[in-house]
Amino acid sequence: MPLNLVVYEVRYVLLAMLYFTHCFTTRIKNSAIDKCIYWVLTVIPLLMLCIPQFTYLVTDTKDLFEFVTVLVPFTEIFLTNLKMIICNMKRSKIINLINELQVEWAEYQKSDSEEIQQLLKTTAKKTRIFVIVYTFTFVLICVEYATLPLMKSVYHHVFSSTQSNYTISLPYIAKFFYSTEGSTSFTLTYVFIIVAVYILALTLSGFDSLFSTLAMHITTMFKFLKIEIVQLELDLRAGVATSELHAKLKKIILKHKFNLSLIDQLEDGFSFYLMIQFLTSSIVVCVVLYELTIVFGWNEDTVKTLTYLPGAILQLYLFCWYAQNITEEARLVSDHIYNMPWYLSDPALQKTILTLMVKAQKPAGVTASKFYMVTLQSFQRIISTSYSYFTLLQTINQQ
Repeated sequence: MPLNLVVYEVRYVLLAMLYFTHCFTTRIKNSAIDKCIYWVLTVIPLLMLCIPQFTYLVTDTKDLFEFVTVLVPFTEIFLTNLKMIICNMKRSKIINLINELQVEWAEYQKSDSEEIQQLLKTTAKKTRIFVIVYTFTFVLICVEYATLPLMKSVYHHVFSSTQSNYTISLPYIAKFFYSTEGSTSFTLTYVFIIVAVYILALTLSGFDSLFSTLAMHITTMFKFLKIEIVQLELDLRAGVATSELHAKLKKIILKHKFNLSLIDQLEDGFSFYLMIQFLTSSIVVCVVLYELTIVFGWNEDTVKTLTYLPGAILQLYLFCWYAQNITEEARLVSDHIYNMPWYLSDPALQKTILTLMVKAQKPAGVTASKFYMVTLQSFQRIISTSYSYFTLLQTINQQ
């Protein structure tokens, strides 16, 4: 039974990050305890990473290069922390979306259609592979960044053949309200930073995977709808009784309305989240490109800088890709309705078919805080904007 749950693999990630503690049920409950626990977890990266980095950024940066060096990790960390706050505030809406999708998904699992069963298996396989690869990749990238000074220290003191005076430092440039010079304070600070990075890494992979897999399931729901429209077309050609045709068309209309409501709920839960992601990716891509034009040679700074670029681009592309799929599948519904032999039906059925077709022609999709539809064109626009900001930074630096 658990394998029939929607967003099944994502639930493990959400459990690991303590967003839910009881999530392997058909209907997830909105627990006040879970919400409080997650608020506490949100404070850890805020205190150990966001505030210290912001303090250093404002008070201790001496030039533009140092400013952008600190700005890259600070932007990613701060906006990820903001995502934690957003998703905790939107918790009830996200849970409601998962529960409603679960109910309809369970109905399709009872279907005798081989095509529908194949779509169910394909969607489950795609989501499983995506969540595993995506989560592993981001946790690996974040942990690699956080433990780079530690690994470098181990190399110099254990594996290096020559004596080294290398002194380990914190993975992020930051200014704390206490001294980290002592071994005890430094060790405790480093440990809590790694804990904070772990929380942020799971936040990145968990909520990104949740949006992507929900988008995959909603996309599949529209594919189910197209199968039912094709079946209605076959019934029309076969001369099935008018009353039965009206009943099937009414069922299709209700399911189309339900699918559109799923899109609205997905947007309601993640619209501002997407806006934050676009802002993050735009800043990170711009600043990382600028920093790479200044840092020459393969050194620790280069490795740290390169850590952020693929992650920012990958996140941006995946959001746009899965949102685009929803828009495309929703649009194709009208094409399937148009191809129906509506002229074989009675006038009342023809009028209903026409109304449904007009409704399906309206663009449906997810927006970023109502500013614009999230599609692959959005991806191109943001990358282009980031490059424009990058050239502006270069001009400022040359002057």
